[in-house]
Amino acid sequence: MEQQEIIRHIRLVSRMMDQINYGIVYVDREKRIQVCNDKAKGFTGIMFDAPFSHDEGVISEGDIVIIADNSVGEDDGGLCSEDLQSLNIHDGGISQGDILLAVGVYRNAEIEPAYKYVHQHHLAMPVRLQENYLGFKICAEVDTERRITAITVNDVVHELEFFSSVGNIVVVDGKYGNIKFFQAKGYSVRNEDLANILRGQPFQSKGGTSYEIDVTGRPYLDFFDESPLTEKMFRALEGEPISVRNTIQEINKRPFICTILTAEEEETGRIFGVMLLIQAVDSLEALVEEKNRLIEQLENVGNKETRRQDFHVPEEAVRSFVGNSSKAEETKYLAYKASQNRFNTLITGESGTGKSILARAIHRMGMPEAPFVEVNCNAIAPSLFESELFGYVGGAFTGARSEGKKGFFEEADGGTIFLDEIGDIPLTIQVKLLHVLQNKIIYKVGSSKPVKVDVRVIAATNQNLEEEVRRGTFRQDLYYRINVFQIQIPPLRERQSDLYLLINQILETTCRRYGLPPKKFSSDALKVMLAYNWPGNVRELENVVERAAMLCDSNIIYSEYLSVGSGDTPTSMKELLAREEARILESTLIRCNGDKNRAMKELGMSRSVFYDRLKQYGQE
Repeated sequence: MEQQEIIRHIRLVSRMMDQINYGIVYVDREKRIQVCNDKAKGFTGIMFDAPFSHDEGVISEGDIVIIADNSVGEDDGGLCSEDLQSLNIHDGGISQGDILLAVGVYRNAEIEPAYKYVHQHHLAMPVRLQENYLGFKICAEVDTERRITAITVNDVVHELEFFSSVGNIVVVDGKYGNIKFFQAKGYSVRNEDLANILRGQPFQSKGGTSYEIDVTGRPYLDFFDESPLTEKMFRALEGEPISVRNTIQEINKRPFICTILTAEEEETGRIFGVMLLIQAVDSLEALVEEKNRLIEQLENVGNKETRRQDFHVPEEAVRSFVGNSSKAEETKYLAYKASQNRFNTLITGESGTGKSILARAIHRMGMPEAPFVEVNCNAIAPSLFESELFGYVGGAFTGARSEGKKGFFEEADGGTIFLDEIGDIPLTIQVKLLHVLQNKIIYKVGSSKPVKVDVRVIAATNQNLEEEVRRGTFRQDLYYRINVFQIQIPPLRERQSDLYLLINQILETTCRRYGLPPKKFSSDALKVMLAYNWPGNVRELENVVERAAMLCDSNIIYSEYLSVGSGDTPTSMKELLAREEARILESTLIRCNGDKNRAMKELGMSRSVFYDRLKQYGQE
C-alpha cells in the first residue's frame, strides 16, 4: 500500500477517532506531520477555545504585566533574572523552582513592582498576591493542590491549569487599559512562553471562539517538544523496535495515555511513518484492565519525581509515611525539618492518622543510633505516671524493686522520648514534666538527688490542647514548651489521592507478614474504598485491608470481603455540604480562640445566620 493511500486511510480513521476521544498524529519519515485530528489538536493546544480575545501584537514599554508562575525557570521559557528586570524586579533571592507572583510596568524604572515568591513549593494552600495597582484590581494566584494558576484583572479571571509547571502571564495595554495578551493552552506551540513575551516575541491573536493552526506538512518539532516520547517515535522511524502501548507519556509537559504504531511497506517491511494514538488521562475509567496500574503510574509521574525535588526531602526519608498528595508531602517536609534539629515537636491529628509512625520517622532521620522510647500516656494509671516517667530508687514504695528502676526519660537519655496522647497526663505530673523540659533534670521517686538527662521530646495528641488550656486541664506553660515546632497530620479524607498507594502498601505488607500469596483488589472493591470517608483514618484502613486479605482465599479481593461502615459517609450532596460547613465553623472557632465575634467576621456571616449554624451543629 502506497504512503498516500495510507495517509488517506489514517485521515478517515482519525475522524472516526474524534468521536471516541482518541487523538491521532501521523508523522512521515521526514518527521513532518501528515495527519493530526481535532482531538489531538485539542489535547495539545494546537486548537483551543478562548473565552476572550485579543489582537496580535508585541509587548510595549509602559504595559502592565501580571505573572503567576508556579515554578520559575521550568515551563515558562526559561524565565531568568534579566527578564524580571524588565519589570523593575531586582531580587537575587528569587531562585529556579520558586513560586512567583508579580505585577509591574514593562521597562519603566520609576514605578515599583509588587511581587512575592515562595521557595520550594512546600505549601499546600494557595499562594496569592492581591493589589490595587495603578487603578487596576489585580489578583495573581497559584493553587498547587488544584493545579491551577489564575490571574484576575478587574474581576475578569484568566485561569491556566498545569500538570507539573506553568508560567501564566497577562499583559494590560499601558495606553488603553484593555487586555493586550493573555496566556492560553498551547503557548509552547505558538512560542508564547512567559519569558518569550517579556523578551519581545510577537504573539498571535486569539478570538472569542475556536483557534487552530494548520500543521499539515510542518515539522513535528515545531509543535511538540523534545521528550522521551519524541525520541521513541523518531527511533521507531529508523526501524528500531519500540514498545509503547497504553502507557503514560508527556506531550508538551502534560500527561497522556499514548500508543506508538508503525506504518510499513508490505513487501520490504520498510517503515515510512509512525502513528501516535493519544488518550486523555481523564479517560482512565475506560481502561478496565490497565486502570489500577495507570493510576499508580500517573501519581508517580505527577507527584513523586517533582515533589521530592520541590520539598527537598531525601528520597529515603519518611518512607513509612505513605502518600504523594500535597498535604502528605508537606507533612513529610515538616517531619524532615524537625529531624534536623533537636527542638521539641508536637504532632497533632485525629486518631489513626499515623502520629506514632511520623514520630519514629523523625527520630530515625535525625538520630538513628540513639534510643527511642515510646510512651502511651493514656495507658498509664494516674498513680503510676511519676514512677514510670522518672523512675524510682529501691524501697521508694511498697512493692518497689530493691534495686530501683529507670524511668522512661532516663532510658531515652541521648535520644528521643515520644509522649503519645500527652493530653492525658494528669496536672500534677504536668508540673514535673515542665521542670524536666526546662532544666534537663529528673528526680526519681524516693530520691532528692538530681539526674541529668539529655532528651529530645516529641509529643502527640488528638485533642485540641489550646481548648484544654482554656478549660484549665492542660498547663499553658507546658503547652508552649512542647509546641516549639508543630506538625498537623491531615485526616485521610483530606488526602484521598493517597488512598490507592496506601491500599496497595498495606495489602502487600499484610500478605508478606502473614505468609499469604500476593493479592490485589478488584475494581469494584477499590471503588468502594475510594468512595468511603474513613473516619478512623489509616488505622481503620489497615484493619479493613487486613481482614479482607485474611478472609479471601483467592488472589482477587472483591467488595463482599470489605467491612466498611456506611453511616459515616455522606449519602447526599446536602449532607456532604453540611458536614463540611460544620468542620469549617469548628476550625474557625478554634483558630479564633473561641471568639465568636471574630469568627463571625472572618466567615463573613451575619449574627443570626452564625448563631443558627452554631445551634444546628451543636457548637453553641
